[in-house]
Amino acid sequence: MIKNSCISLLAILFAIPCLAAELTLPSVFSDHMVLQREQPVPVWGNAEPDAVVTVEFAGQKKSTTADQDGNWMVKLDPLKASAKPREMNILSNLKSEVINRKFTDVLVGEVWLCSGQSNMQWSMDRSENADAAIAAANHPGIRLYDTPRVSTEGPQERINSQWTTCTPETIRSFSAVAYYFGRKLHQDLDVPVGLLLSAWGGTRIEPWTPPCGFEGIESLADINKQVQQTLPASPLHKQGLENYLAEMSCWAKEVQNSLRTESYISAPPVFPEGLILTGNQQTPTKLYNGMLHAHIPFAIRGSIWYQGESNHGEGMLYVDKTQAMLNGWRKLWGYDFPFYFVQIAPYQYGNEDPAVLALFWEAEAEIVNLIPQTGMAVVSDYTTLDNIHPPNKEIPGIRLALLAEANDYGMNVVCTGPVFKALETKGNVLKIVFDSAEGLATRDGKAPDWFEVAGKDGPFKKAEARITGNAVVVRSAEVAKPVAVRFAWHKLATPNLVNGAGLPAATFRAGDLPNPENPVVTRVPEAAGFRVAYQLDIPADANYAKAAPKYTVDNSATDPAPFSQIAYFLELEKKDGTKQYAFASMEAFTDDLKMAGVPTHSTGARFMQKVNNLTVRSNVPGVAACTGSDGGNIEFWPGNYSPGNERNIPGASGEFDFGDTLSGKIPGYGCMQIHNWKGKQTVLAFNRWGNSADTTDIGIGNAPNGHPDWTFSQGAGDYTVRRLTILVK
Repeated sequence: MIKNSCISLLAILFAIPCLAAELTLPSVFSDHMVLQREQPVPVWGNAEPDAVVTVEFAGQKKSTTADQDGNWMVKLDPLKASAKPREMNILSNLKSEVINRKFTDVLVGEVWLCSGQSNMQWSMDRSENADAAIAAANHPGIRLYDTPRVSTEGPQERINSQWTTCTPETIRSFSAVAYYFGRKLHQDLDVPVGLLLSAWGGTRIEPWTPPCGFEGIESLADINKQVQQTLPASPLHKQGLENYLAEMSCWAKEVQNSLRTESYISAPPVFPEGLILTGNQQTPTKLYNGMLHAHIPFAIRGSIWYQGESNHGEGMLYVDKTQAMLNGWRKLWGYDFPFYFVQIAPYQYGNEDPAVLALFWEAEAEIVNLIPQTGMAVVSDYTTLDNIHPPNKEIPGIRLALLAEANDYGMNVVCTGPVFKALETKGNVLKIVFDSAEGLATRDGKAPDWFEVAGKDGPFKKAEARITGNAVVVRSAEVAKPVAVRFAWHKLATPNLVNGAGLPAATFRAGDLPNPENPVVTRVPEAAGFRVAYQLDIPADANYAKAAPKYTVDNSATDPAPFSQIAYFLELEKKDGTKQYAFASMEAFTDDLKMAGVPTHSTGARFMQKVNNLTVRSNVPGVAACTGSDGGNIEFWPGNYSPGNERNIPGASGEFDFGDTLSGKIPGYGCMQIHNWKGKQTVLAFNRWGNSADTTDIGIGNAPNGHPDWTFSQGAGDYTVRRLTILVK
């Protein structure tokens, strides 16, 4: 069922402002355009109310009457592909006054939406072999449309662009990935191709998503609420306005009373900023508004997508965000068109944990498993580890085209590299069977690389591998009984395993994996038996009152098992390479996994209490180890706090330490502290992540200066790695 915001968007979808009462169409209709073959072709626009509008093209003649707002739309019957330039005529007739619009050099073929961030926007003139490729790009049957990069508060009906013919001059600044994709389709299908580009470098996936896309996805409830508050037709927006008007009414009465009594007045109520869609091009829905809305429902075959670098730390949450974007796109276009994307390339990503990118690759692969009519092109064999923009754009363009040719055009081509199918355990070896593995080999003739195996308790160890038919057999002298395997599980992995078509295998994990893998146990033996609930790379300037933490691992929705203990492991690395850690486990103070994470306003978590069986381990000098102590307490809350010792923790002072008091301002400063009150020590602290955009407080042990619990220290910038892992068992 299409939700309310989708209905409201569809209601205004064809509402193009009337320009001097003339006949107008969206700018996606222009000379040199390509119309989609073999499916109905909507043509829409604005005219005088009650005018009869007629569209003539390729022997078809379709008429309709503009409604009272001047909106009109007709649908041409499915057309056959044609490279013959033809005219489209649109006539508006009201009281014998005829207005005519004409578009020339119109072709019929395949139209694809090309979207994403910088690797999709990346132009031909900045790509590998640019001069030769540009000089050869004289293709009258390929047409280009480049959407200007604009983010807007509301959906835009007009975009300042037009279709152009592909020539060396026009292709120079156009998307290289889109061009190579379109060129291969044009050559192999022998039909015209239209490339509708809408991409902006550095952007996240959320701004490309229509409002209705976020609805019904639990993990994106906070984003959906934020968006709904800004929609004029939304009940949340209306309620917010009504509340503000009521406050203004009370204030107006106060002003009237002040005039009469000559008394002082208070400042007027501040308008709720959440009711206005502010922010830049990273704000949810703003690129849909400015760069996609005006193109809908122009007939397309499907879409290609190259994005994710700006979301790469989100793991499986990216699957939900992709689902949201596709839900919105497909609802508004009115059909489930195919969606093919490039798995982002290996890249250094600073000092980030090498597994963060691997988790994201795993999520991208899961998109294909969970969302129908999707496909993924892997490019790990054509990459530049020190450049987030691999200069070879021909490879991703061609591999995207292979997906379309195999799945949408019925061509007998191999469109994907080896894909994990099954795992067989045979004593001290594992056999990995692959699909799409005909001609399984390595591109350098060496043994397959980047395989690792693990026993029941881990950790993973490098494995020797050999190819046998459509499978790879792996073993490690360091793992007597392997039960799990992982492949290319590192941000710099450029594995050599390919099939006979030369297409590479993608990152995967399989087998009896630790549930999930516990990276802490190798550092702290006391962490054995715990499973990871969350992992968070702590930002230097978190603002979790506005948006929930972006966990790199979040198993709160998928781990239903009960637990009796909770542990927190904080890792810090200074700029000089010094590494610090602190581990603190305790009896569970909640049975709700969501309440064990960062205590944001949305979770409702508020804990100022003693905890039982505290165990502490740390490599920071002065932090006292303890096992099963009854001397622990936690201060977890999303608001402001004061140094008053609310719970009468023995030994707490009048400053910010292990005995503080939560104030009524929520959300506010934010506090996540674990203390050994018997030792008068802070074990670990993570503060100042609420409303403030200032640098967060973070530290292990008592702070050497200022308050012992690191309040107001703002030291997050002193560390290149700030990682919090939350575990349960």
